[in-house]
Amino acid sequence: MSAPRALAQLVVDSLRITGKAFAAAGRQAMANARHRPDAPEAGPSGSGGGGSKAVTQDLGMSLEEAHLILNVKKDESMEKILENYERIFAANSPPPPPKEKEAVGPQAGASNARQRAKAKGPTHSHYLQSKVYRALERIQAERASEQPEAEAAEAASEAAEGAAEGAPESKKEGGEGKEGKQ
Repeated sequence: MSAPRALAQLVVDSLRITGKAFAAAGRQAMANARHRPDAPEAGPSGSGGGGSKAVTQDLGMSLEEAHLILNVKKDESMEKILENYERIFAANSPPPPPKEKEAVGPQAGASNARQRAKAKGPTHSHYLQSKVYRALERIQAERASEQPEAEAAEAASEAAEGAAEGAPESKKEGGEGKEGKQ
């Protein structure tokens, strides 16, 4: 086989392989664009999770991701969540500025620079702090949206109990009224 023919064959084969790869990627992209989950995740209240989905879109973080970031379980108390938040947030905070002791003499500038380099310690991450804060914000939003639902359900059950208890009383009062009229 001659060199130009081998080179032409190599170019043709590589173009064919690249074309197939792009075609497959395009098909996968279209399938991903059409994909809709079967059912939204059901929340603890048993609803379709419509409110939770809106909160996720507003804050840009899922509830599961928030629990993973703060290293807590879904049923943890808010005190435990806040404790983990404060610990992780403080771990990513910048260290307090060191109290500088003024040195006297010509070597003062060099020794202060060395002390600052030694005192630097671990660095902080504003990005991680913001992720931790957003995770706490997401969990608090979810808990706030659960409370009105729980209160509404509790009020409905109390109203149902009150109606069930109130019905026999009205019959008794009505029955007494009939006896009093006779």
